Amino acid sequence: MQRHAANRIRTVLVEKVPRTSSATEGDRMAKVKSRHFRCGICGRDHPGLPTEWGFREPDEVFALSYIGKYQRVRSNADLCTLDESRYYLRGRLRLPFTNANGEFGWGIWIEVSEDHHDLYASQILREAEGKSSPQYRLKGRIANSIPGYRSTLGVAVDVLLGDAGERPSVWLPCRSRHTLAREQAGGISTARHHQLLEACGYFEAEADKTT
Repeated sequence: MQRHAANRIRTVLVEKVPRTSSATEGDRMAKVKSRHFRCGICGRDHPGLPTEWGFREPDEVFALSYIGKYQRVRSNADLCTLDESRYYLRGRLRLPFTNANGEFGWGIWIEVSEDHHDLYASQILREAEGKSSPQYRLKGRIANSIPGYRSTLGVAVDVLLGDAGERPSVWLPCRSRHTLAREQAGGISTARHHQLLEACGYFEAEADKTT
């Protein structure tokens, strides 16, 4: 994996990534370690593998220059607007493990309509004021190219705005033939988990730390 691509994604070892309107990015992306084990795929000892991998920005925003972002983008940890005409929210796509407890989560950006963007913003505001919000199911499209898969940019998804403090859940339609849809429905093995982390450059980065 090229190093410039690794810069646009971040990894965290967490089971759930809470969302609160007042938390900082560091507060909300806390790391936790899983148990030490010997990997049956590569034969090496790992202190614990990531169960989350998240993107900092939508790909089109990431591609902009420093000044370009200043001129064209409004964003925070949950929402993003490009050129006051394209709208994004950050969600979580879950892949259950087939041979272990828990799940692997992709933290991805979804492009949505202006109305759906504003609906989510108003829900965050209501939660900050201590008010409950109803559940909504929105339509959107994936705004990141996810490592380890054929093209994911523009793939249609459903977005569920649910429990307070939790990121929106992202689901591929059951009719989808994309590998993400199959793995979301059927889960991923230890070998596939390892393969996805390898595609993200995780093991290369870990090796660099020891050299």
